[in-house]
Amino acid sequence: MRTRLTTAALLALSATTAHAAKPAAPPSDSALHAYVIGRYAVLDNEVGLAARLMEEARAADPAAANVKRRSWELALANGDQARAFQLARSLAADGASDPDVMMTRIAEAMIRKDWALAASLRQKLGGQGWPIVVGPVVDAWVAQARGDAGAALNLLDPQRYQGFLRAYIAEQRAHLLASLGRWDEAATAYRQARAGGGPALLFLRQGQADALVMAGRKDEALAVLYPGDRPTAVARERLQAGQRLGPMVTEPRQALAWTAARLAVDLARERSEPMALNFARLASFLAPELPITWLTVGDMLGKADQTQPALAALDKVPAGLGLEEAVRARRAEVLEAAGQSTAAGQLLQRAAEAPEASADDWAGLAGWHSRASRFTEAATAYGMAIDRFGKGLGVSAWNLHYLRGMMRDRAGDWPGAQADFRAALALFPDEPGVLNYLGYGLLERGGAPAEARTMIEKAAQLRPGDGGIIDSLGWVQLQTGDVDKAVATLERAISLEPQDPTIISHLGDALWQQGRRIEARFRWRQALALEAPAEDKRKLQARLDYGLDAAPAMLAQK
Repeated sequence: MRTRLTTAALLALSATTAHAAKPAAPPSDSALHAYVIGRYAVLDNEVGLAARLMEEARAADPAAANVKRRSWELALANGDQARAFQLARSLAADGASDPDVMMTRIAEAMIRKDWALAASLRQKLGGQGWPIVVGPVVDAWVAQARGDAGAALNLLDPQRYQGFLRAYIAEQRAHLLASLGRWDEAATAYRQARAGGGPALLFLRQGQADALVMAGRKDEALAVLYPGDRPTAVARERLQAGQRLGPMVTEPRQALAWTAARLAVDLARERSEPMALNFARLASFLAPELPITWLTVGDMLGKADQTQPALAALDKVPAGLGLEEAVRARRAEVLEAAGQSTAAGQLLQRAAEAPEASADDWAGLAGWHSRASRFTEAATAYGMAIDRFGKGLGVSAWNLHYLRGMMRDRAGDWPGAQADFRAALALFPDEPGVLNYLGYGLLERGGAPAEARTMIEKAAQLRPGDGGIIDSLGWVQLQTGDVDKAVATLERAISLEPQDPTIISHLGDALWQQGRRIEARFRWRQALALEAPAEDKRKLQARLDYGLDAAPAMLAQK
């Protein structure tokens, strides 16, 4: 069996060899030595050590372009802002003009408020891949910083953009309107941005509430902060105490940080984890005072198996915003990913059993059980939260019922799950996620198709940018015989979630029923090539082998 030496073993071996070798190795050998050991450190996920070793390699051989580039990449991944910026400048001076280096330099220019440099560097980003997201944001906020608010707002008009990009632009337009003090417009823009989904819904809700308060509409602001989790409750308490929540973004560097953090989450979902970490780190350089940046860095480091750096990043999330339980849950996830599930469970169990425990602490424990597929135990933990805190939470308790309902469903208790979903809707009738889940569940179990369609149509109206909900809408249209409309709806769902195998499979089914058999098989093959549960893949293969109509009977024979 062939094995790879660990970084520690390589360091020990190289130290022994270096001690015995005389005369001393020339500088080029020293650079190669540090470079090789540094690459092994990267493979061992020891990014801090790798960054130090690559710096040694660069110092030993400053002319080695590949070593300099690798040193810059590692400085960025390790969170060394000064070194990452310095090396990006040096790489640019050597002729590097690729978007990754330019993005690092744009971040530095934004921090320094060098708008001319930011505008110049932005032109080198190009228009392919992620620069199509970053480019308009940089253009708009540079224009705003130079005093041309009209141009900035024109650049951030969501109607000018299509697909996933529109959600990014809608969020930035809300930030820009708030920074300009156009509070009524900002409140509307935040509400519209929230409809597009995304990883920052919690913060966008608070941005909308702050804009409403500044527009003299405090009662509406308080209504926006219902329902909610602990951070939303803290924000509501602050408003009731006469304190202002504050704007989400006040200057260009913060705006770019929001975009970088959001890009990191989306890239990680597409498994572009090194690039996702780079964007998360840039977000923390640009706006270290924003909690979303450190939450994102912690998440990305956790995904990259950087356990201790991830925990250190989560320690930097600002206190007093009601995020403590969320941070604790993320810490537990990082520990679990590192193979320390018992330690994670102990952390969450202690928090739940403490005298000052909150509903979120019990929810965190439930999440730990859920990730290990202990759905009955997860439902019990959510039940403890409901029993102890449900009455005090008022409308906000809808979320606990929703979560317990999902756990009951996965544990095989659909009647109990349905009761929870209906309890959630009794508290908050306009929650799209609950409407979608219950509607889809009713449809799949062969009951109440009319009620299911009504629920899903309402969910789609409330959240038109959510690919999963639009998929449900297309599926219910298909199941109720509206085939042509279903195809169009499912194509829209794929434009929102192009890598979702369930949506792609559903479109294949709709195309088959429309008589477009070749296109249907293409979609099924496309879905089969993506990661999905084994049972789903078995059903897809049966569709390909026997066609949609015969597949269920053939599966039943196996």
